[in-house]
Amino acid sequence: MKSYILWICLVLITNIVPLVCCAGDEDTRNKVEQMFPLLDLFASSIAIVENDYAIDVSATNLIYGALHGMLRSLDPHSEFMEPEDLEQMKVETEGKFGGIGIEIGFRDDYPVVIAPIEDTPAFAAGLMPNDRIVKIGDISTRGMSLGDAVKLLRGEPGTEIQLTIQRNFESIRELKEIRITRTIIKVTKIRDAHILDPTNGIGYVRVTSFGLDTHIELQNAMDGLATQGMKSVIVDLRNNGGGLLKEAIDMSDIFLAAGKLIVSTKGRIEQQNKEYYATTSPKKHPIPLALLVNGASASASEIVCGAIKDNRRGIVVGIKTFGKGSVQTVIPIGDNNCALRLTTAKYYTPSGVCIHGTGIYPTIEVKIPLEDEIKLIEKRSSAYKNYSAESATEKEKSTYEELRRFRDVQLDRAVDVLVALDFMKTELK
Repeated sequence: MKSYILWICLVLITNIVPLVCCAGDEDTRNKVEQMFPLLDLFASSIAIVENDYAIDVSATNLIYGALHGMLRSLDPHSEFMEPEDLEQMKVETEGKFGGIGIEIGFRDDYPVVIAPIEDTPAFAAGLMPNDRIVKIGDISTRGMSLGDAVKLLRGEPGTEIQLTIQRNFESIRELKEIRITRTIIKVTKIRDAHILDPTNGIGYVRVTSFGLDTHIELQNAMDGLATQGMKSVIVDLRNNGGGLLKEAIDMSDIFLAAGKLIVSTKGRIEQQNKEYYATTSPKKHPIPLALLVNGASASASEIVCGAIKDNRRGIVVGIKTFGKGSVQTVIPIGDNNCALRLTTAKYYTPSGVCIHGTGIYPTIEVKIPLEDEIKLIEKRSSAYKNYSAESATEKEKSTYEELRRFRDVQLDRAVDVLVALDFMKTELK
């Protein structure tokens, strides 16, 4: 049995070697060869478990379990992906999937909510950015990988899940249980495109995620606003947890002049060291630009933010972003549709700032209290948009009126800056 397990391990390593050594890296080959003596320890452990464990376990499950543990020990974003994991990733990328509707990250050994997705069960249940998920059902999430957390959050539409969350905002310290019913999540990437200030020609577009063709939808929205007299634009990236790198690059390209550096990636191997530049695409919008960001703006949002800020292409208004700037590469392995989702590099802004763990500081910092943060999220909810005075209860009417009077100070500041820029441009000619 031990020799059989060792043979399986050798096959696995044989499959891995061509992937990691494809560039002919002699140092990498030597490192791989040094692993072989340790395989005897691994094979012996599997053989003992398979022979002596209280119930029957298969070698496949043991090896899969070992691979899950190995990748999990690296960082929260690296994981071993079984065939169903790969399929789920494809579904998520296409922007339609089953679940509760949150973007999650990882901090202080726990998964945290980066942002609830609008018009989803999580949004309706009142989950907030930075809520720490301490339990999913009866299972503690401490030390859990993001992949495992996502698996537990996923489920058949119509089924219920209980989350225990810890909220730490300013003076608020609370632990609460929230029951949420899963549904099919459909992500609308571009929202609320309209002329915000007709007098000054200020347009507004909110980008909620970076899925397939987000940049095309943004381009179409901006083209439409241009026909309505838009002279400057505010792009709202608040509570946008990110998405595809390509979409962040293509979105930045809409605003940046050809040849401007958008983002770079740096890793341990040469293939991961890349730079991405703006193209000569004719579909540019060289108008004055302001970005809105907050602590729930992450990943792709931060790439766009860094590109615009460092190239002095526009102003960034809000508070420091989340700080998720690591690159994950999906590497197929073996012949059974498995893969490694491995952190291979980190993102750097054009000025050389590493996004990961640092985030992007705005050009103009505008903080808002927790109460206003909650009101902003509530005002974006479908309940507010579909409000009917005829059928509303007195409490709903009171809430609606309060939200209607709510002033978004971050948005107001962005408007003020764009108005001032237009004034200076006119007066200083």
